[in-house]
Amino acid sequence: MSDSLEIEDIDAMLEFLPYFKDKSNVFYTIDKKDLFYPYRYSEEVNKFLEVVYTRNIVYFFDWGSFQDKAMEYYENPKLLGQVDFDTLRKLLTLHIRKDRFCDGHFGHMIKSGQIVGILERLEELRKDI
Repeated sequence: MSDSLEIEDIDAMLEFLPYFKDKSNVFYTIDKKDLFYPYRYSEEVNKFLEVVYTRNIVYFFDWGSFQDKAMEYYENPKLLGQVDFDTLRKLLTLHIRKDRFCDGHFGHMIKSGQIVGILERLEELRKDI
């Protein structure tokens, strides 16, 4: 993996955990007039995406070949409780990068609880630093 995560990077992501946990938030809207890219993420989701990009949390790796493994975590979220920082970073990278090719993927990951699960595991690991 490229550069390791610093504590400040982890803390910057964890600031968004309460937001993603609050199911009363509107994380995205759908513009039915836009046939190609109808998903419009909220300002707060866009801030989160900016944080993960500017802090180099999203990084270059063959995320396409990681999709089968990511599907295991999606289908059985309890497995997230066993992953390390590297795997969490891979999952975030995959979900964010995939959204560029499959509009709404990241929104679905928010709605399904996958992003909360990733951030909660990150919070657990952060306690041990």
